[in-house]
Amino acid sequence: MKKFFKKRIGLIILVIAAFAVPGCSLYSVYHDDPSIIANVNGDNITIDALEDKLVTVHRIKQMTNLEGKAGSIDIDKVIEELINERIIIQEAYRVELDEDPIFQAKTNNYLISRSVIRLRQEEVQDKIKVTEDDMYEYYKKYFEEIKIRQIVTKDRKKAEELLNLLRKGEDFFELEKSKSEWLNKEGGDLGFIKRGKMDQTFEDAAFALSEGEISDIVETSSGFHIIKLEERRSAPDDMFEKVKNSIKKKLLKEKEEKRSNDYIAELKNKANIWIDTELLYSRSPSQKDCDNITMARVNDEPIDDCDFIEEARGHLPKLRRDILNKEKIKEVNSEILDSLITYELVEQEALRRNYLNDPLFRKSINEYKGKQLLDLFKQKIIFPRSVPSENDMVEYYETHKDEFRKDYEVWFSEMLLPSLESAEAVLKELREGADFEFLASKKSAMTMRTGVNVWIPLGQLSPDMRMAIIDLEISGVSDIIHESRKYKIIKLKGKRGGEYEEFPKVKNIIMQILVKRNFDNWLKEYINRLRDVSQIDINKKAVNELRERYTMRLKIED
Repeated sequence: MKKFFKKRIGLIILVIAAFAVPGCSLYSVYHDDPSIIANVNGDNITIDALEDKLVTVHRIKQMTNLEGKAGSIDIDKVIEELINERIIIQEAYRVELDEDPIFQAKTNNYLISRSVIRLRQEEVQDKIKVTEDDMYEYYKKYFEEIKIRQIVTKDRKKAEELLNLLRKGEDFFELEKSKSEWLNKEGGDLGFIKRGKMDQTFEDAAFALSEGEISDIVETSSGFHIIKLEERRSAPDDMFEKVKNSIKKKLLKEKEEKRSNDYIAELKNKANIWIDTELLYSRSPSQKDCDNITMARVNDEPIDDCDFIEEARGHLPKLRRDILNKEKIKEVNSEILDSLITYELVEQEALRRNYLNDPLFRKSINEYKGKQLLDLFKQKIIFPRSVPSENDMVEYYETHKDEFRKDYEVWFSEMLLPSLESAEAVLKELREGADFEFLASKKSAMTMRTGVNVWIPLGQLSPDMRMAIIDLEISGVSDIIHESRKYKIIKLKGKRGGEYEEFPKVKNIIMQILVKRNFDNWLKEYINRLRDVSQIDINKKAVNELRERYTMRLKIED
């Protein structure tokens, strides 16, 4: 609900770090507080922030290491990164990037989503529990089995006649075999069943029977049933522990759903809700145009037809096979609007509780803001300065032309020799004027690579092969190439390609190269200038203690 989000932007509290007076020592702020490792312009960096950063760095190193190991981490370097990030965030506030509409929308939406999650925790998850007795009761009920037979007919009158015959003493099995309109290979024997497998009405009637008892007529969508319970098997106690966890998950889900529905009903009962039913029923769920006309109000907050259309998109896939007559449209539109009213009520209540008063909650919101401002600073301040001009790109192209050559293709003959000694002997004969093809036919351990137009891109060859070929002249013979316990000698028969790519074709590649280089340089320069005018103090005692603990932990892990 974009309109709703925009109206709530003003509720976000932006905490801007105050700059310390230059030249004032801040060591006294934290010299007795081991939880603070540094202070940047009056803004503390805590040991929790450092440890969170170390976890992230550790995970990245594990992912990028071929052996899956993180290895040692330079804690001082990580602290420097934290200080640099804090300086950038402070600068982002100074240049009022926090006033950027996209930033405000993102942080406001994050505040709402985290507040809703907190509300759900308090009003739903914290108010439900599943006891051992709950699980055992469910187990005894739903893991009990009954063995049943049935007689089925589509005609109620016939079912009544069959039931009268059974009550007069007719044999169930014989009537089932001769009169039932549904039989399987075992006749009307359905075997053992558990709850949750059949029609609810059928199950309720079947499980209410005693052994040997016959039911009244049970009507389902399949017809009219007469059921006989032949045997009842209680859930075995020794299976309970094996299925207890799955039962707990199921019961928690059911209780969460019920408590959630009950809580939403409570909010609706207390709310002032007005709906323009005429407008609501006049709209189609597939309508694409809207006019910002108020369709409903929830505690004076409007829900308009544009909100309705946006929410309807999520419902359309379920409606593709339905015939949208007048009554169906009313039903669907009411369902869509009810979803919007529920969202509005939950969001209103979540924000009303103002979780920002909780220091931990406020900390998580401010951390999110910091991450967003870091990205926004780089995007708005650094990136625009990093885009190279046309002249810069042309200059880079002219001075790095060799990076933009087309790949060479080569055509060559080769001979494979069994040992270094034999390769040296063959090479000596070639240097003395022997014919390559003749020697290859006599000495090579494999069929010689020959033929016309057998061209191979140089990049597809091994590094040793490329090094041997790249400087050869046509008809030239290479030195001995040793790779994978093999000895080769090559005669180059042709080489083509290697021309420079034209500038327009590599312009985008050059743009990417220069943007990255310029970006890194500009960011480093900007940070250095900020550091020059910043008051930065590091709690060396706390850092040393952390370094010792970290080193000890690495030794234990190794």
